[in-house]
Amino acid sequence: VSSISVALILFLVGAWFWRVYIGLNTVESSGLAKVARNSLAPINLNLFNRGIDFVFAIVMYRLLLPMEVGIYNFAVVLFVAFDIFTNFGLDLFLIREASQRGKRAGHYFYNTSLFRLVLSAAGAPLLAGVLLVWQGSGAEAISGDGLIAIGLLYIGLFPAGLSKGMTSLFYANEQAEKPAAIATITTMNKAVFGVIVLLLGYGIVGLAAVSIFNNLLTLLVLLWTGRRFIGRISRRAPDVKLMREMVAESFPLMLNHFLATIFFQVDILILQALKGAGTVAQYSTGYKWLLAINIVPAFFTQALFPVMSRQAKDDLPALSRSLRFGIKLLFALTLPLAVAFTVLAQPLTLILGGERYLPDGAIALQLMIWSIPIGWMNSLLQYALIGLGLQRMITRAFVLAVAFNVAANFMFIPQYGLRAAALATIASELALFLPFIHLLRGKLDEVRVWRLVWRPIAALCAMLLALAGLGQSLLALLASGAVYISVLLLLRPLDAAERDALLGALPESLQRQAAVQWVAGAGQG
Repeated sequence: VSSISVALILFLVGAWFWRVYIGLNTVESSGLAKVARNSLAPINLNLFNRGIDFVFAIVMYRLLLPMEVGIYNFAVVLFVAFDIFTNFGLDLFLIREASQRGKRAGHYFYNTSLFRLVLSAAGAPLLAGVLLVWQGSGAEAISGDGLIAIGLLYIGLFPAGLSKGMTSLFYANEQAEKPAAIATITTMNKAVFGVIVLLLGYGIVGLAAVSIFNNLLTLLVLLWTGRRFIGRISRRAPDVKLMREMVAESFPLMLNHFLATIFFQVDILILQALKGAGTVAQYSTGYKWLLAINIVPAFFTQALFPVMSRQAKDDLPALSRSLRFGIKLLFALTLPLAVAFTVLAQPLTLILGGERYLPDGAIALQLMIWSIPIGWMNSLLQYALIGLGLQRMITRAFVLAVAFNVAANFMFIPQYGLRAAALATIASELALFLPFIHLLRGKLDEVRVWRLVWRPIAALCAMLLALAGLGQSLLALLASGAVYISVLLLLRPLDAAERDALLGALPESLQRQAAVQWVAGAGQG
């Protein structure tokens, strides 16, 4: 109760500060300012949400047995796979079409919602078949509570899908702050009711039931807040022609999303089958931290996607510049983050799960965290390729990467367990990165990755040398982080146009301060 009260106060103060000092996007806002707000607000709010989730997870990991934790994490992964099927790539399709054809946004939302309903009904027997095959496959059987939890999670798929559709309309209109704020309120409700059902003894079944309530609540609030984006729907009958277009355009997006998720989460399924729920529970402690920070590229690229879509259609040189700028920012951020999580893996695991999740949970985190330098670039490259209309080519790249990941996990998990799963994640990101870069070179010029990343790598070397000399303490980590930033700034990672663009994304008061500092620095130079 105290944690949620503090979180609510921080949320209200943060919302006031954002409206007063940062402001909301308007028609007059610059393109980069819109991207900055549409990425920073969801990133900050979703990191805040992850903080609430972690407080809740601390309770959950201590009230449930490791076997129950493992089963619930497996159920969530299975639910995510069917969530992808019922969404069918419609989120990106709706963002792209609504950003280009704003007057027909309601028409697109209505028909995508009907299509989601059909997919939800079609997926129910498919889920039953998957569970029957799993129970008879010889893998560790799913308990009765696990099966009920999966069924309840599936019931909540349809309202969750409609919420994603409404969120797509907000993104298409470059107002990502509002759905992110609504999601924060929903996360608080999930934590409160989740703790209640756990204390009442309802376990993972109660958690799954709470998810249905939260999905419905989120949908109602999003519909009311974004009703002007829908407008009046002149034609209530299904638009069959549009649905055919949706299938043709969204199927590659759905397949790419499915492959991307399986690519990232297949290790959970294989660990469950080969090593059991106990190993999945150990692995999930590190996995939760990785999922938390992967919010950053997800929302940054989603905010940038409408801009990249328009640039892909009208101005390819501008798309190249946006892509280079995004790679520089994301890659430079990943390296000190990876070092910090490597050093702090043991206390982070201890905080989240407790002593019974050491040392394996910490080892998994120390290994898998080094997937983010390549993984975050892959997230940006994928959206650029979608903007260029190359989603079908992306599918081939994902098929190769997923095949590599599955083979590596089946080959090495039996002997090396979760360590093999974590290392396979890094290798698989590289297996995806290479074909992505190959595809871009056929469409865009001057995206030379080494020229974009060598400066952060040089700064990383300086950081590691400082850390080796200072030790593994938190103070040493902070000091070495200051070394990283200093060396990176000395190497001038951004060109003049990128510095000006970054300056233009700041609020006016900060723009003036930064401009004075940069002029002073140039004069001293």
